[in-house]
Amino acid sequence: MLRRVCLLTALLVFSFACTFTNPIAPPFAGEGVSSPPEGSSKSPTPQPTATPTPLPTPLPAVRIEQADRYIFYGDYERALQEYQIAYEGAADSETRAAALVGVGHANYLLRKYQEATQALITVIEYYPDSSHRANAAFFLGQCFSALGNHQQAAEAYGNYASLKPGVLDAYVLELRGDEFAAMGDLQKAIEAYEAAKLVASGAAQIGLQIKVANQYAALGDNENALRRYMDIYQNTTDDYTKAQMDLLMGRIYLALGEADQAYARFMDAVENYPKAYDSYSALVALVEAGVPVDDIDRGLVNYFARQYGLAIDAFKRYLDATPVHDGTAHYYKGLAHQAIGDYESAIVEWNALIQDHAGDRFWIDAWEDKVFTLWFHLQRYQSAANELLQFVSLYPTADQAGSFLYQAGRLLERAGNLADAAATWERMITEYPADSLSYRGLFLAGVTRYRLMEYGPAQIIFQRALVLATETGDSAAAYYWIAKTLDAQGDIANARSYWEKAAQADPMGYYSERAAEALEGKKPFSLTEKYNLTVDLDEERKQAESWFRSTFVLEANTDLSGLGALASDRRVLAADALWELGMYREADALFDQLREEIKGDPVNCYRLLNHVLELGFYRQAILLSRQILDLAQVGENRLLAAPLYFNHIRFGLYYKDMVLDAAKRENFHPFLLFALIRQESFFDGFAGSVAGARGVMQIMPATGQDIASKLGYPANFTADDLDRPNVSIRLGVYYLAQQRTIFGGNVYKALAAYNAGAGREMQEWSDIAGDDPDLFLEVIRYAETRRYVQQIVEFAYIYQHLYGN
Repeated sequence: MLRRVCLLTALLVFSFACTFTNPIAPPFAGEGVSSPPEGSSKSPTPQPTATPTPLPTPLPAVRIEQADRYIFYGDYERALQEYQIAYEGAADSETRAAALVGVGHANYLLRKYQEATQALITVIEYYPDSSHRANAAFFLGQCFSALGNHQQAAEAYGNYASLKPGVLDAYVLELRGDEFAAMGDLQKAIEAYEAAKLVASGAAQIGLQIKVANQYAALGDNENALRRYMDIYQNTTDDYTKAQMDLLMGRIYLALGEADQAYARFMDAVENYPKAYDSYSALVALVEAGVPVDDIDRGLVNYFARQYGLAIDAFKRYLDATPVHDGTAHYYKGLAHQAIGDYESAIVEWNALIQDHAGDRFWIDAWEDKVFTLWFHLQRYQSAANELLQFVSLYPTADQAGSFLYQAGRLLERAGNLADAAATWERMITEYPADSLSYRGLFLAGVTRYRLMEYGPAQIIFQRALVLATETGDSAAAYYWIAKTLDAQGDIANARSYWEKAAQADPMGYYSERAAEALEGKKPFSLTEKYNLTVDLDEERKQAESWFRSTFVLEANTDLSGLGALASDRRVLAADALWELGMYREADALFDQLREEIKGDPVNCYRLLNHVLELGFYRQAILLSRQILDLAQVGENRLLAAPLYFNHIRFGLYYKDMVLDAAKRENFHPFLLFALIRQESFFDGFAGSVAGARGVMQIMPATGQDIASKLGYPANFTADDLDRPNVSIRLGVYYLAQQRTIFGGNVYKALAAYNAGAGREMQEWSDIAGDDPDLFLEVIRYAETRRYVQQIVEFAYIYQHLYGN
């Protein structure tokens, strides 16, 4: 039995001379780990026969499958219960082994490492023929690593690689190397990393090369370390990695007493890769050694390392000593002043760049940063608008002139100068008709006239917008706002006529749905209380396959029931294995690669769609559904007429029980919550943003901590809990309910606040719009937030179309 002696030793080391309580009571009917479970192949010491327990319903295999889903959803406690019941009711060894692996995994996720380890070692010891031993070994490695038992962790990862070769070798061997490195066995770490390198690809190669070089450096094998660092430096295109290699090589050269070589590496980092923090470390080493460094380089490196005072001093020295210079020092000196709140000094620097360095690569940036500082930091809206209008007057043919005119209108609107704002926005369609913002500017001019209660001029502007509209959504919006202006003028008959046109212009679009509500006298965003959330995807799939075969003219023998050739694709094999190990983010990345590669192949798109849907990778399924409909040339206005299977996937009822529970608890319509989650993450439980938001509800960790403290759920909250859909949905819907309370029950405003925060800006939009949801939507000044609210409302209408009675 593979590594059996080592694992028994590991168990003894792990026990710490204590007696474990049985974590899966009563799986062994009073026996300890020393006795084999029923169904194993190892001969036990005779024991009294326990009274058989009747098989539970559902069957153990079904319970295990459901428990796997609970793990995916983040409900570890419930998963553990299901695994335990499955173990107790299983009659065959393979099912019992699967249940025990689940018990170990769930306990690991619950940070109950001793209980997890006992269950996992039981699988390896007493189920020698089980296909689940490999996963048990992997989870055992995770447990030992969490406990700091790195030798045992390395052995366990090695067992996984031996038991399941050729699938996740690079990934697991790297973990094995990490454990050896953590315990100080650097030579074995090198061997593991080198073995991983042989089967790794892409970016993973560079990471492994760095780890190997680091181990040689730690061993004092400077020659090998230097050679490998230089190889990495020469073969990478990433500036941050190059700076890191420069720093590491420089430090070795210093240790060897080769100062000139060291300073050359440090200088290379400083001069060529100023954005990398390792370049700042290199700069510090040069300065401390008294090596002269050009002040422009010192300034840039200090700026990117957020050492703003040092950056300002360096730029000043450079400008004083260099009469002939470009705009770089002025630009970054201005940014450094801005970063420390010295806004007036920042503007001085940007003015110097604008006046003395026309055409400089930072010239336009100087204009933009100057204007931003005036309005955002100093609240000088009129002054900022005047700067932009001056630019347009001086440089009317500049590429930025149109967008600057649009921004000027926005700043005048912020300043409360609505008449000038409307006039400025109206100029755009005449002076810059080809600019991407011109149509939006015209529309905002109409909205602003409406705010001024100049309904006649507003109507004329919207009629002009209708003539110029090129998208059905724009036509619906123009019709709708013409109706609003007519309604405001008391012309109800003509208003209804335009609402009828708006309702027909863009089915399922925001303004078409709002027009339909207006015609029926319904309140804004009225969602039906009658709906059917029962969907038979299996039956719908049969109908979809018939359409699919006909649409893409497939040969009769084309098999669509499984993955076909994709079943042997290394990415599918690896992704499936990662899914079994709970490494969902890593699996999703592999499916991303494959989906992009097959995007022009409808058959493989369809096969992969069904596979990822079954696994629960809902974002992938949604994207693949749309790829298939695009390949079928189903137009935007015909998407909802496509087979229900694809639309029930694109707008799925994912996490249904959790969503319904949250909807009931916080009194929200479930369609709104499904729409919100779709907009936030495409139902991706492990989604992340560049800002740091996480999970299906895209919650910031600090916000999650605050909500968890208020709810007392989950216990011992950490940021990783946001990757658990059951936690994210509970916290996110609670937060949305808070925003709704703040804004007097207004769902539109709650959605906007969920996206943009409930600060001063949000309060201003609320005050401007009052109870008018359409006006509120249009006065949202952040394009992202406006699209966000509109998209969620549209998605909710689509859910109503698909699931409402």
